[in-house]
Amino acid sequence: MRRVAIGTLAVALMLASAGGSRLAAQGEQYRLVPNWPTLPAGMWFGLKDAPPPPAEREAQAAARRARGQTGGGGGLPTNQPGISGLAIDKNDRIFVFNRGPKPVMIFDTAGKLLQAGADGEYNGKKINPDWEHSGGVDWDGNVYIIERDAHRIVKLNPAMDTFLMQIGVTMEKGTDATHLDLPSGIAILKNGNIVVTDGYGNNRAILYDKTGKFIKQVGKGAGGPADKGTGPGEWILPHKIAVDAQENLYIVDRENKRIQIFDKDLNYKRELKNEWNPWDIHISRKGTEGVGYMADHLLERVHKFSLADGTLLATWGSQGLGPSQFDWVHGVVVDSKGAVYAADTYGQRIQKFVPATSSR
Repeated sequence: MRRVAIGTLAVALMLASAGGSRLAAQGEQYRLVPNWPTLPAGMWFGLKDAPPPPAEREAQAAARRARGQTGGGGGLPTNQPGISGLAIDKNDRIFVFNRGPKPVMIFDTAGKLLQAGADGEYNGKKINPDWEHSGGVDWDGNVYIIERDAHRIVKLNPAMDTFLMQIGVTMEKGTDATHLDLPSGIAILKNGNIVVTDGYGNNRAILYDKTGKFIKQVGKGAGGPADKGTGPGEWILPHKIAVDAQENLYIVDRENKRIQIFDKDLNYKRELKNEWNPWDIHISRKGTEGVGYMADHLLERVHKFSLADGTLLATWGSQGLGPSQFDWVHGVVVDSKGAVYAADTYGQRIQKFVPATSSR
């Protein structure tokens, strides 16, 4: 993730909604569902004390850069607080991958917390929530957690109290069939095959079978840190993944600002480009509607878009910490009724949106 330029912030503020919970969106209209979700006492997202707002963070980063402290992306911390990503299961339960006291929190569509956990020791190591980078849930309810900076992905049972499998070698990075280097995204297909974007260190997308055995990868050369490219099947930070009804894979090529599309066997098909900087992408579990949803770092927005050609069907949001605004929007999912859930990292929250005509 990278900081938002001050000029970009100014444009975002000019495009902000004029007021209220009804959004001045492009195309279809969405409205904010207030006070979603409900957190029990003693539970929170991210840091208990919220991080500084954007202007203050930028000033602190500028001061660090002036002192020659340039680590973490322009002087920002390497590991950001808040929510690293979202997933949703076949029963419309929303999984929140939380850089906070509980690495995984599960909500129903009404915003009630159903379950929280993944804070145990798995395969010899506790999950460090500061290192978490989203995750996934398969068709049997098993939970996959990307512990990015430990270079591993752990698979847990639905109760999140039993370790089932690991991809990657704990605290060892590499570019071979058994190692990862700062992995970023995951998708689990109906047959159990697993697709991983190995993106913050390496530049490759990898297909594994359900046991975690390497099948193939797509990338330039060996797909290592220096193997960046702009051609088909090449990457500059492959980030997150969505799957449609035919199990085509829509993979965010983040720093190329595009979506690359592959079939379920990781064969390249085509790409989508528009005026966006995608950080997350989601398609409903049904996957037949022909639309996707995107968390867009450009101006901090959420899009509903056509999977056929990338046409934007709805756009809402702006940079900020107010209602219907986002501060590093980094996760998005949609439920079976068409409600959209968007999480921002520094904002340390999830917001739920429904079509403006909905009575929900």
